[in-house]
Amino acid sequence: MSPRYYLVSGIIVFILTIIISWWKEAKSAKEFLVVFCQVVLLLIFLIGFVIGFSELLLYLGIAQSGFIVKQGELK
Repeated sequence: MSPRYYLVSGIIVFILTIIISWWKEAKSAKEFLVVFCQVVLLLIFLIGFVIGFSELLLYLGIAQSGFIVKQGELK
């Protein structure tokens, strides 16, 4: 995968962490870290959901096999 994707993902996580921390009025580093972990877990959950949903559509025959990039095709 291109480093650009990692950079964009990191920027999104950072911005969401800052916004949610400001909204929750997080004062300490521990509260900030908790918000950061929540944002990362939410991002992982959403990506997993999209991949799982695409695999379900593929299994049901609704989508074609090129619907999402497979692990072996990332090279």
